[in-house]
Amino acid sequence: MKQKNKNVLTEIPKTIKDEEKLIKFKLIPFLKLIKFSFKSIIKELLFYVLNISTIVVSIIIGILLAFTKSGAQQVVIFNFFILFFVCCLMFVFILRMVQFFFSKNFEDKTTYIVLTNQVSRVKFFLAQYILILLVMIVNIVVSFLVINLFYSLFMLFKYDFFIFRMTIWYLFYAIMAIFFLTNFIMCLIFIFSLQTTTIICTLLLALTFIANIPMSFVKLSEKSYTVTFQNGQILKINDVYDAYTLNDNIEKGNIKYKHLSKYIYDSFIESKLNLDDFSSKDSIDARMKIWSNLGLINNAPKVFIKDNAKLFEKPLRDESVPKTWKRNDLFKINLTLNQTFISENELDTLIDNTQEEKTKNILIDFKNFGKEITKYFSDNVQYEKYDLFYDFFFFEQGINKSYLEKKNIDPNAEIEEQKTYALKKDDVKSFYNYAVRGIADDGFKFSGLEDFIKGDFNFKQMYIAGILEKYFIKYSSNYLIMSTTPIDKNRGDWAEYESGRKTIEYLSYFNLYNGLWTFYTKNLGFYYDEIWFAPASDSKIYLEEQKNMFLGYPEYGLQLDDQGIVAKNTTSNYMKPWYYIAILFAISILSFIIALFKFKKYDFK
Repeated sequence: MKQKNKNVLTEIPKTIKDEEKLIKFKLIPFLKLIKFSFKSIIKELLFYVLNISTIVVSIIIGILLAFTKSGAQQVVIFNFFILFFVCCLMFVFILRMVQFFFSKNFEDKTTYIVLTNQVSRVKFFLAQYILILLVMIVNIVVSFLVINLFYSLFMLFKYDFFIFRMTIWYLFYAIMAIFFLTNFIMCLIFIFSLQTTTIICTLLLALTFIANIPMSFVKLSEKSYTVTFQNGQILKINDVYDAYTLNDNIEKGNIKYKHLSKYIYDSFIESKLNLDDFSSKDSIDARMKIWSNLGLINNAPKVFIKDNAKLFEKPLRDESVPKTWKRNDLFKINLTLNQTFISENELDTLIDNTQEEKTKNILIDFKNFGKEITKYFSDNVQYEKYDLFYDFFFFEQGINKSYLEKKNIDPNAEIEEQKTYALKKDDVKSFYNYAVRGIADDGFKFSGLEDFIKGDFNFKQMYIAGILEKYFIKYSSNYLIMSTTPIDKNRGDWAEYESGRKTIEYLSYFNLYNGLWTFYTKNLGFYYDEIWFAPASDSKIYLEEQKNMFLGYPEYGLQLDDQGIVAKNTTSNYMKPWYYIAILFAISILSFIIALFKFKKYDFK
């Protein structure tokens, strides 16, 4: 080979001066190697594009979080952001940097020039590897800071701790994910060609968005499944899951109005209240005791009087009603109730005078829920929930207690008119329904009675209590059945359910990408202060509204005990995310070792 074709950096040193230079090369500091690699990467235009994109996207998400007032919506928005950030932006960033250092530099002889000047291969490999991780970590930390900064600025520094908690888990998860991805992509680049590596990474990227699809299909098919219990009770699989999930949420306090929710739910379970006989006398007595223990019941009889009520219509089929009474007659209405719920002002006084912290928290939750539901129904709860009046209507009958007294008696009438009439419970319901909702059944109806019924006779706290009872009774009743009655495995769709769950369980052992997401979603959780019932519904609660369809979540299977009863701890019957992390960590370390070994053996000539 001619002398002019030799690279001066590759010549064998012939003099003492050359040998001294060689020693200097061997002693190149690790930090200078990182700086050398960094100077080469910053010449890439795509490096700036990806860094700027990280900042811009983080600014946008920070502003969006500030303007989104619902915590549940913040979770949904942020989960889409982290899906894009980690699985798209950071994925492309890692792929490009790994290709640059371990593919492009091979082609343009940059690595060759460095290594032929006696720099340790391991040392140079580690310098580039650490640089990749440092660049990625800096991007993630900057993203974390930018999101929190812009959120704080647009919230005028009224910071929500949940946002900080959410971004902290994002920071931790993103760093962990880029560590796994970097090692794996480095391993691919040394085993396969650049084109093959790009194809595999594209497939991995696609897998990110379909990793949760198998579980989604299983849950979709389960919607039609039923479970038959040995007492003959039949429930849908979804109802079983809702009951146990809600039970777990209440037990952990992961629900709005957590003090009040736990009190009502536990009281229903303890009293063994059942949805089928919820309005029976025994059940009503138990329910009144629940509210009475909080001090929400006035046990002293209370009299309600309305003068000059004008008769519009009287019962046609009730022979006991005086026949001489006719439309436009004036009456005094006298009603006596043995028990009533306290007023709003009395509730405020009760809260102020309550010393026990547990009871006080329950009452505060009750008051706050009352404000929320009143606002939702535009301060007309009585109209929307008028039917809740009946169970708690403790009417005292008797001619001296609850009666109608005619005011316009004609002294000159040929036949002496009956002056008073003992009201029955159905009579009061009739003119109450007519005044509140205009329901025209066969009974007493009075004109001009609306102010009295919607004013003095409007027991707001009673309606609020009734709404809360309707919310919880379905779930507590179902839970009582499930937690005490064995399942008949030979009936219903239990066999199909078990088969589907076992298949997805086996698949989950290999679905590591989805397992990695369950680690994030399990630790992040939801914005529990907004997990609550649909106000206009009797018992619909949104337990999974905050879930992202592309992300994996811990999904428990129904586990039976020795008696065939659904186990109380069945909500913890799922593959723990830490197992996935341990497996991914092992794969990641193995990938790193393979990449390092391949780099040491690589022929750069």
